[in-house]
Amino acid sequence: MSQTLRLYGTPLSNYHNKVKIALIEQNRPFEEVLVRPADQWPKSGSPTGKVPYLETPEGGFIYESQAIIEYLEETRGDAPSLYPADACERAWCRELIQYLELYLELPVRQLYAAAFWGATLELGVAERVLQGARRGLQFLERRAKFSPWLCGETFTHADAAAWAHLSTMQRALQFIDAGTLMADTLPALANYLKQLDTQPSIQRAKEDMRAEFRQRFEKG
Repeated sequence: MSQTLRLYGTPLSNYHNKVKIALIEQNRPFEEVLVRPADQWPKSGSPTGKVPYLETPEGGFIYESQAIIEYLEETRGDAPSLYPADACERAWCRELIQYLELYLELPVRQLYAAAFWGATLELGVAERVLQGARRGLQFLERRAKFSPWLCGETFTHADAAAWAHLSTMQRALQFIDAGTLMADTLPALANYLKQLDTQPSIQRAKEDMRAEFRQRFEKG
């Protein structure tokens, strides 16, 4: 039986980085196993062909990033929780993750194939993305504190998800010349993103992402 958590995925995946940051913040020993989301089941090891997925010390596998987060919380032992202590505030933290993933990352994801992998951007997609992103940013503004973190004074799972998704979205939006959209729509994001960059777990995730990018795309 493995005694170490194994995180399967790639540092280029925002959902992989969401989980990775949580593991680092909780000081959980883990091993990363490089799996790129191209192959399908069963070769991929994932029922959906997506990453990340987690191999547990008990020998089982967990799929979908939020399910992995909940497992880490339930098995953390003496490790710090990345949820607020109060039950209502924990629910609020999960709510903010939903805003980030359903109302922001999901609409902007329509750009990823063209922005990152060279696909052709279909007519009308850019405008739909802009409308969806503005709407999602408005939802986030209504519920997040930004003082300095999304839930207040403490870094939480919502902030790990925020860096993973917002940084990816920012690069995708630059592809359609909308790099200032997020800051223009939600001015508090400018200082918040700077605050995220001071977090050691995020600094490590960024460096690993850059190293994987160089390995994959800048050979020779």
